[in-house]
Amino acid sequence: MIKKVKRYLLEEEAIEPFDFIGICTAHSDYRLAWHLNARFDVFFEKNPKNIEIPNKKSGGFDLFSYYSFHHPQDLISYFLIRNKQDGRLLLSEKPSIDYFLTMQDNYIIEQSDMIENLRKMDSIIAVFGFNSKEFALSEYLIFEK
Repeated sequence: MIKKVKRYLLEEEAIEPFDFIGICTAHSDYRLAWHLNARFDVFFEKNPKNIEIPNKKSGGFDLFSYYSFHHPQDLISYFLIRNKQDGRLLLSEKPSIDYFLTMQDNYIIEQSDMIENLRKMDSIIAVFGFNSKEFALSEYLIFEK
């Protein structure tokens, strides 16, 4: 009797693109989070965990703190991440950006509308929209909800 061999093909799950917005401001992270809370229907809180980004030079990981909010009605997850922390850059491709705002599982808000609303804030100097696929480290910016 010949046994039939079954083969299974495992495929890596593709990362869905998410909204990625760069913010330039002189404010500290908690103050920017406060301004965003006041302007939008969000409540950013500092996350107790840090993001671990691999460091090619040292072979270890760089830790970055961030703020998060999961909207209960819209089901959008917002994350506010500081680009410059302890002398390191989260995304070295964009050294002039101070913070990144990401919106994951966003099927409601247009990125261009969010950028326009952010530009109207007095505390923000400049806002730039990016595609998450532009950055090699975007796979490390998928957060647990």
